[in-house]
Amino acid sequence: MSPSLLAGLNAGYADATAVAEAVRSGEVSALAVLTEARTRAGSEQGKALNAFISEDWDGAARAATALDARRAAGEALGPLAGVPISVKDVIAVAGFPVTAASRAFAGTIATTTAPAVQRLLDAGAILVGKTNCPEFAFGMTCDSPLLGRTTNPRFPAVTPGGSSGGEAASVAAGISALGVGTDFGGSLRWPAQCVGIVALRPGIGALPGDGQVPGLDGNFGSEGVLPAVSPGMQGSFQTVGPVARSVRDLRTAYNVMSGAEAVAYPRPHLRPLIRVAWSDGGAFGPVRKEVAALMTRLATAIAAEGHAVKEQPDLFAECLPTYNRLRELDPMLDHAAAIAGREDYISEANLKTIRDSLAASPPETAEARTAAEAARARAIRQISAVDIALLPVAAGPAAGLDGTLDVDGKRLHGWEIMGQCRAVTLTGCPVVSLPVGLSTEGLPLSVQVVAPPGGEMAALAFAELLEKLTADHR
Repeated sequence: MSPSLLAGLNAGYADATAVAEAVRSGEVSALAVLTEARTRAGSEQGKALNAFISEDWDGAARAATALDARRAAGEALGPLAGVPISVKDVIAVAGFPVTAASRAFAGTIATTTAPAVQRLLDAGAILVGKTNCPEFAFGMTCDSPLLGRTTNPRFPAVTPGGSSGGEAASVAAGISALGVGTDFGGSLRWPAQCVGIVALRPGIGALPGDGQVPGLDGNFGSEGVLPAVSPGMQGSFQTVGPVARSVRDLRTAYNVMSGAEAVAYPRPHLRPLIRVAWSDGGAFGPVRKEVAALMTRLATAIAAEGHAVKEQPDLFAECLPTYNRLRELDPMLDHAAAIAGREDYISEANLKTIRDSLAASPPETAEARTAAEAARARAIRQISAVDIALLPVAAGPAAGLDGTLDVDGKRLHGWEIMGQCRAVTLTGCPVVSLPVGLSTEGLPLSVQVVAPPGGEMAALAFAELLEKLTADHR
């Protein structure tokens, strides 16, 4: 990989692709890789991260030793051989706690493993633990009732983001080389920006979503499987996806998680002329001037490469208000069923969110759903007219620890910082989050690379192009 902002941010930490190549060739043992990761996790800085709800380094060492024995015996190893991975605690992994970061489920142990995670393990990845997130993944910072606050390993004064903040922190700190999280309103893309790594939110249905809690056939161990009462908005739009240190890692992880590893990971070829639509995200609310300027520079650089680039200020403009309205009115039946009888253990804010969602009348919800579907259809027509769409991840860089961000004198809070992510979620399209510049504070600023439905590989290939184009934007 050529020198880039991403390479600079990840200096000193090999990406998952390099780790697996070294393990398969015998250049390094899986146990040695794991030992290094364990040392980082056990260091003063690693402990201060507060990233892991549960860890199993002894079990990981046994898995690494077994993998080294297989290599010594001449067996061919998988594409993720010896890669330490971590998994967000709203995703079930058999034998590991699955708490959704809630006191209501503290101590529960899963008895099933999410299919997307199992495929990574089958490809040689080694699970080291489950990571922190806000309760039920409701939040854009990473503070949980069980573990408390996870810190940002690179920029301690700001949040590592949420809700996959524990994953982002672990990967950025060099503990896990690959992470598995979930994304509903930006829960992979936003944390990736906050710590300066990459993330892929696959398109709806591209990866199996089973194993998430609550609902979606998630497993609360002794509490049993809690089947989805109704898929609802979150069940329909939330996706499982990877965070990593390089775009090539995202491609490998996606191929494995989707079950497509047999295609030998072909490098996608972009057509000579790529049609790109872009917006500075101002249609969704205030955006820092430096973000708008960065998007303009990026568009200019892409056009200089000979591609067809067009500014489109109304890009996905109707998606955010309809997303927000449906999110407010869509009944959270899965969550209500999961917490029944445990309400005293749920945080007051989340209990109110769940109860408020049940108060809307069916006609109100139906009207909101119809409006969202119409906005999504218009957005799909926009993205289908081009090859790639570009939007910033957020109105500015990582928020403060209190979840607020100054945007040229205006104080934004919570979800209003990342309306750009929520809007892209409603399209259901695949999107890569990639750091392409730095803010005035020296914090990463990332772009969303959006492709039409089914275009995961196109989004990844274009993201690699941007890695090269942004090499000087440090």
